[in-house]
Amino acid sequence: MAYTFEDQQNKLSSLLGDPNTTTDDQFPLAIRKKEINRGELQFAIDALDLREYATGTVASAQIAIPSDFIQTAFLVVSNYNISNDREISLADYQRYYNWNGTPPYFYFWEVSGTRYIQFIGTGVNGETYKLWYYKKPTTELSANADVSLHPEEYREGPVYYAAGQLLRQIGKEQEAQIYLAEYNSIVSRAKSITEKSMVNKEYAMPDFGDTDSSSTDIQGQGWVG
Repeated sequence: MAYTFEDQQNKLSSLLGDPNTTTDDQFPLAIRKKEINRGELQFAIDALDLREYATGTVASAQIAIPSDFIQTAFLVVSNYNISNDREISLADYQRYYNWNGTPPYFYFWEVSGTRYIQFIGTGVNGETYKLWYYKKPTTELSANADVSLHPEEYREGPVYYAAGQLLRQIGKEQEAQIYLAEYNSIVSRAKSITEKSMVNKEYAMPDFGDTDSSSTDIQGQGWVG
């Protein structure tokens, strides 16, 4: 029951009601392939159905984020799960800049085109990190035998996305909306099943201001120091 890139292209031809794909036709093959690949990317972002894992050692108080990264699922450093309560806003940087212990605080930033998880202080250097994350495709489908990274039962989703986008371009808004609604339905189904395949708990972790070694008043808890 394999569903290849060729099958996706054939499905798109069916949805468009047009099998003609030459450069003189309304929807040339190159454009169809590009739109399906855009659908592959958008489906990964919307459904969060693709997962990956990375591990290594923290150096220079930062972790380079993988190129296929979309969103963090869990981040563990020094055996602490810091996903839910240790990410800070840079607007609050002055509240944490004296912190140099564990569990560490962190924020996301981009430098010279590379995204990083940046830690406060250098005390985390040399510690092991484990990053579970949701990923996106980084290699376009091209040959007919290529296979999408998405589970087989969802591979029609990107095709409906492509059909909706192409029909919008020629003013067929009603048909486009029907196909995009079907795309969203497949996204919802994929997201629901993906969420059920793992246990994800979020605990209340209020900032009581008792972990900062500075003399900063945090969350109304008085002076710490």
